[in-house]
Amino acid sequence: MQPYAASPDPYQKVRSTSGTLVILLAIRAAMRVVTYLVFTVLAPGPESGPETFDRLRMIDRALLGLESLVGLVAMIVFLVWIYRVLKAIRQTGRDAMSPGLAVGGWFIPLANVVLPWLSVRSALRGVDNKAPLAGIWWLVWLVNMSLGSAHQLVRQLSLIPELYDVIPMEIIDSMTQSVGSTFWVYFCTDTAAWGLLALIVVTVRKAVTPAGAA
Repeated sequence: MQPYAASPDPYQKVRSTSGTLVILLAIRAAMRVVTYLVFTVLAPGPESGPETFDRLRMIDRALLGLESLVGLVAMIVFLVWIYRVLKAIRQTGRDAMSPGLAVGGWFIPLANVVLPWLSVRSALRGVDNKAPLAGIWWLVWLVNMSLGSAHQLVRQLSLIPELYDVIPMEIIDSMTQSVGSTFWVYFCTDTAAWGLLALIVVTVRKAVTPAGAA
């Protein structure tokens, strides 16, 4: 008689995705710091000419492009990851949110204010970890989302000066003042939102990694 085959590990794909995801999230979390340091070092002096500002705009475009690309890829990989986590939890016989709803919940109007948090909470509970971490992350994420739109719009204005000709100066002044007064709040929440998500991925990966495994 042939020996019974070992049961497949339902979390194998979760672990294989986690490493890549953590790297992407860490890079995205570092973008506020990187951008700040770059422009602190390259800050134009009083005698800087137009070519200096053109060079700074080019650098900012590159940083914004990298930030957008890494953020997009990170979110795609995250959706794959959360789907695999919840599916694996269900395969072990535990209760968990539907993997399909966890992914689709990000795109359902109004429901996407709650479902992403519930999906991450379900993932943490399913591997016997502290679910409050999901709530902390989601609160920071929502604050970051509300601040990020204004900050990114003002950043786009600096990259495309022609927009100043089509947007009333009163609106531009109002946005600029708002962005200036919330710079450090946005700096911290953006870094923390992506960093906390990376921490959640690390927490789940650690919980589903067998003792002694690499």
